[in-house]
Amino acid sequence: MPANALLPDPLRQRLLPLVLASLCLPAGAQAATYAPWLTQIGVNDTVMSAGRWGAGTLLGVVDSGIVPGNPTFASGQVSTALSGCAALTFRCSSGYTDDNGHGTAVASIAAANKLYMAASNYGGYLVQAGSVVGVAPNANIVAEKVLNASGSAYSSDVANGIRKAADAGARVINVSITYGTSADIVGAINYATTRGAFIVWAGGNSKIILASGINTSGLSPSALSRIVFVGSMDPTNVKSSFSNTPGGARLIATNGSAINYASRWLMAPGESILAPSVTDGASAWSYWSGTSMSAPIVAGSLILLETAWPILHTNGSAENLLLVTATDLGAKGVDYTYGAGLLNLAAAFQPVGTLTVRKSNGQNIAVTGLTRSMITSGALGSLASVQARLADYTALDSYLRNFSVDLSGLIKTPSSAAKLNALPTNTNTGVKAIKFADGRYLEYWDENDISIPFQGITPAQVQHLGEFGYNEDIRAPRHNAYAMLTDTHGNVTAFGFGAPTQYAFARALHGDEAIASLAAESGVSNFGSIAQSGSMATYGTSLGEDTRLAVTWSSTTDTRMAVIGGNAPAWVAPDAYKAGVGLSHRLSDTLTAGFTVGTLEENHGLLGSTYNAESALNLGRHARSMSYGTSLAYRINRDESLLAEGGMVETRSSNPGGLFAEVGRLRAYTWSLSYQHENLWARKDRLSLGVSQPLRVASGQAGVIVTNIDEDGVAHYDTERVGLAPDGHELDYKLSYNVPLDRASSLSVRAAYRKDAYNIKDRTDASVTTSWTRRF
Repeated sequence: MPANALLPDPLRQRLLPLVLASLCLPAGAQAATYAPWLTQIGVNDTVMSAGRWGAGTLLGVVDSGIVPGNPTFASGQVSTALSGCAALTFRCSSGYTDDNGHGTAVASIAAANKLYMAASNYGGYLVQAGSVVGVAPNANIVAEKVLNASGSAYSSDVANGIRKAADAGARVINVSITYGTSADIVGAINYATTRGAFIVWAGGNSKIILASGINTSGLSPSALSRIVFVGSMDPTNVKSSFSNTPGGARLIATNGSAINYASRWLMAPGESILAPSVTDGASAWSYWSGTSMSAPIVAGSLILLETAWPILHTNGSAENLLLVTATDLGAKGVDYTYGAGLLNLAAAFQPVGTLTVRKSNGQNIAVTGLTRSMITSGALGSLASVQARLADYTALDSYLRNFSVDLSGLIKTPSSAAKLNALPTNTNTGVKAIKFADGRYLEYWDENDISIPFQGITPAQVQHLGEFGYNEDIRAPRHNAYAMLTDTHGNVTAFGFGAPTQYAFARALHGDEAIASLAAESGVSNFGSIAQSGSMATYGTSLGEDTRLAVTWSSTTDTRMAVIGGNAPAWVAPDAYKAGVGLSHRLSDTLTAGFTVGTLEENHGLLGSTYNAESALNLGRHARSMSYGTSLAYRINRDESLLAEGGMVETRSSNPGGLFAEVGRLRAYTWSLSYQHENLWARKDRLSLGVSQPLRVASGQAGVIVTNIDEDGVAHYDTERVGLAPDGHELDYKLSYNVPLDRASSLSVRAAYRKDAYNIKDRTDASVTTSWTRRF
């Protein structure tokens, strides 16, 4: 049976020859200008860029041929090697060259490469000079000529053209010719779709229902999801008066499955579309109308989608995506007039369904469900390398398309704003003390004290600023209390709740209050302030005249919930405990050396970082660390002391989860140098100077699950190792001076500066604090 071509609207107006410009948008250029029928379907710079302008994807045009040298196409864009005459019922005297004009216009609407360099205003469309007029400007084109010069052909010609286009490798085949249900057409559709091609067929201009309401039988199951019909809309999104409608007839597959034409029907602009008119001159353009113009707009859209996401070709889902993202028109849902609705490329280029990422256990988790955060610690800094990897992380939508998501916000860094008393207080008024008649010495305090000679224990508004390892985001009501007894033999016993261990352990190890005060500032030995705020106990004793032994133990408070943004509990603070043992030996009357070994056990935490065991960012359900510290204390004279300390920590973590597949061995270092002078300008005054590097991870990696997309668009999951060393290198500089004013009051002045606070590059804080203390 003859299959008549859909000819250009007889009322089309020929334009004067125009100059075309190459489509070349250099980096930093202004946004492109698009023809209004392109913006009508949602084309914009984002869509074009993501679709790479259709580059490298082959479009088949089964029509009246193409004039390959027409200035609207780039040189070589129309393949001379693949294109040909597919007609069986007539002889192509000039090969695939277009002698009717219809095919060149159709190809230009789908993939014109050059900018249209004149302004025009016709048929409801205002086209600006320099507009992009092709949907996929960088697509390659293969022409299969099946229409003669008068624009007619037989179904056998059309069927052969579809087969040849499929054999040439066309991923999308546009057929702007009257649709027929003959066996040769059905066979050609099956042939092309089983080879992976998508077919776009013009719906027709006869104001009737498609195929006069006749079902199409004998289709392969794959053909049902790889063919789409297109009706025409005017510039105001009203159905064109000439356009056919889908009606209620069906496409029936050989396995018995069937769908309505309406479910495979899209609407697209089809009136007053600018395209070349080769029969009027080499550079002549005309306004074209008909579903023949609507179809290549959909075909070009498929080219952009498949170029952006090859998985849509691999899975055969590109046309389905266009159908589900179409703008609904008429009756709600698919109807017999508008089918699925108006083509909406802007919506098609957005994620459809739930975006998911793959966890290390192979499970997929919705991106919207990634609400549990990890709060990092000073030892790890901001985890800058991990954040950089998470900032451009791959997630898949329900069509298995890859989208980039920014998950870096799942990592929360400790607060570092400098407020009142930005670094730990270290006044010399001492804890409350009782000296017994037999020489025993008892020191104690509770949370109401404001003059304490060790790190981080002051009233709530000043007690933690600058304390390494403290996260103000983890809070729980608690009562802090502490007691330490020194007996007549120099044995030191300390215990309490909510108290840091640094001062007590240093006092037990060195037996020297001045040295202990300096050691408490740095916390170099025994993991600094990690694994405290719960119970603690310390004991120190003399092993001889020159040697002391000290042991310590502390833990966090009970496991508790905390909230990050919102009102629901988001994660659980870690439960951790640490233990340490140290030996000190007096080398001379002025020089004492010390060595400490400690162990730290953390659950759902790593070197002070915190996260939930089920979090998307889980560096390990359990971490075990060993610390090794050395110290050298020098008593310059009765009033002056100097202390140098250094430490190394090795950490192993087990059972990481979420987006982490593995965590390697970590190594961290810390050091400090402190000086103290008493009785400098007044009796019992104290000047302290110090510089230190808090604990900082120097080496270690984590394996992050990453998604790689192959050339077919298929996702593959691999492990990418990312360094855990911070991008900053914290150095703390401290100066403090305390002087008694009378027996009951004292004045303290402190200045402190932190470079790369919390080991976060370029984050600094400084403070100068003055306090007056009086006892009643």
